[in-house]
Amino acid sequence: MAKEKESTRALTGARLMSQPVPSYIGAFAGGAFPSSNGWATFPGGVSYENYFDLSAYELSDLTAIPTLLELQDALPYTCINPPADLQVHVWDIISQEKLDPETIVNLLNTLDYPGSPGSTNDWSQILMCNFRLFTTQSDFQSTSLLLPATGGALGSSEPTAVQKLWAYRIVSPAATDLDNLQINIPATRFIAGIEVIKEDELPYLMRLKRSYELSTQG
Repeated sequence: MAKEKESTRALTGARLMSQPVPSYIGAFAGGAFPSSNGWATFPGGVSYENYFDLSAYELSDLTAIPTLLELQDALPYTCINPPADLQVHVWDIISQEKLDPETIVNLLNTLDYPGSPGSTNDWSQILMCNFRLFTTQSDFQSTSLLLPATGGALGSSEPTAVQKLWAYRIVSPAATDLDNLQINIPATRFIAGIEVIKEDELPYLMRLKRSYELSTQG
């Protein structure tokens, strides 16, 4: 028992984790953007999925409290052969449960977002969600610069006892005609700062119950 307590104490405290996301370069052809560099295609765009591994904390019955959730985004977003009415929608999400990118994109049809009343996601499930709408702003010879016209951030930053925190980048270009459009999405990195604590038994069990309910809903 003493060794178990010492092991638990060794895991508690502040932690800073990062999850890199590779770049994506792809041209629309045959009705879709291609899968490339770890990105997967879906009807409406491309997405990248990975996760932060919290299994060591979950196995020791510990709780992770988010203190910092952000995206390090430095390089420009560009495109080639953009149609005049091009809009590029970009979501950056950290979630307690796996998500379906197509479902996330379709929320735009009702002006909803992950965790809103019109979605099937519980707000507490979505720890971070940044959304940006990019439009074509200026030309640099053969390449057009994409700049955010608007954007917003939301999320619960809810303490969690799950084994994995899922990280998503979802990119969905929209226009009357996307043929021959090439989008260039720079590499970036999710950053998650957490405080690992040992909760009292009852709050922890309730948190596990809630995580199970979220994972089985819908």
